[in-house]
Amino acid sequence: MNEEKELISLFPTPLVKVNIGRSFTKEELECITNIPMTREGERGRWKKIEGAGGQSESYDIFNKFEELKDLKTFCEGELKVYLEDIEGVNTDITNLNITTSWLNKIEPQDSHTLHNHRNSYLSGVLYIHCLPDDNIQFTNRHLMFNQSLQLPIKKTTQFNAASAAVKIKEGDFIIFPSLVLHQVSRNETKDKERLSLSFDTWPTYLPSLYPPYK
Repeated sequence: MNEEKELISLFPTPLVKVNIGRSFTKEELECITNIPMTREGERGRWKKIEGAGGQSESYDIFNKFEELKDLKTFCEGELKVYLEDIEGVNTDITNLNITTSWLNKIEPQDSHTLHNHRNSYLSGVLYIHCLPDDNIQFTNRHLMFNQSLQLPIKKTTQFNAASAAVKIKEGDFIIFPSLVLHQVSRNETKDKERLSLSFDTWPTYLPSLYPPYK
């Protein structure tokens, strides 16, 4: 007896990848190259770890550097599309503000350890310089928080995979939920550095659509 069988994916985690579709301008690259970097973020955002990549001293580079205004506009536009197309949000009432923005640099033998972004709704990464066969790895948070029972695995599927690697190249831009754990493998090259621009967000409501309190 043949029975119809249907596989339903419940509550998948959405990640969007899109390319900026142009080369970075001379002014943008010069600005990014000259942004002051540190091995230990201000505000204690992350602690210095041997072999960990550096981050910019400023966590407000989108607003601090006028040369990056077009990149900020691009990122804001893609955030709006994500909200409308993926989450079905009414962006006439609410939107996402970029709250922090910073530069990541991973030099040879550096890496970026497993982490997520607290106090943020969606996070984004724009890739300026990439390594050969570059990627970013995401960890299955459902498995991370449900380790009481693990059955022997014969084959890996999208439902039991512990992690997934997303291939990236220069100009790629990704948006993902901030709570998803992610990391970057060690830079095994001898003379290449990886540069990416990251940001966090938080929703805001448009007060003009609400009557004033009396």
